[in-house]
Amino acid sequence: MLAIETVAVLGATETGTTCAVLAALGGCAVRVHVDDDGAVGPALDAVRHKVEVGIAAGALTRTERQRILDGVLFTADLDEAVTGADLVVDAGPGRAVEQAARLSGLLGLTRASTPLAAAGAEAPVEGAAPLVHPRALGLELCDVHGVVPRLQVLAGPATVLHALARAEAFALRVNRAARTVVGPAYAAAG
Repeated sequence: MLAIETVAVLGATETGTTCAVLAALGGCAVRVHVDDDGAVGPALDAVRHKVEVGIAAGALTRTERQRILDGVLFTADLDEAVTGADLVVDAGPGRAVEQAARLSGLLGLTRASTPLAAAGAEAPVEGAAPLVHPRALGLELCDVHGVVPRLQVLAGPATVLHALARAEAFALRVNRAARTVVGPAYAAAG
């Protein structure tokens, strides 16, 4: 099983920026796709805010701060964001059906082994089905006792074991880093 080292996050939403920070904290290179170049500044500001809250609370060191800020790239170029990614997380706005459509459009741009995760979607519209594909899965951002962000992997209706195993290993790595470092600081970073 190949480790996930490069993560593409589609959308600089609250869920998207939190996933980006956690993945960078876990040692991954992260590429966050934003809708246009004008959205890069606000997305970077959101990540910086989360990191600065962690520093102020004593939950992050300056070295970890730099690892996170150096590890996250923002781009309006979708190809740049997803090409070569080991995991693609759609944290964009909208409902599950919209995420499924966006992820379906990425099948030809990603490696055959790259898991495609939907994260943070609103409840699906009536009768809408999630993306049914062997590499598709869900990624849920949870709080442990309201203080430590944690990623939970949810198998889709057709998710194959190797995609699920890769995503679960990634979540375990990221969750371990979050528990060790972030702690209660994220409660104030929202």
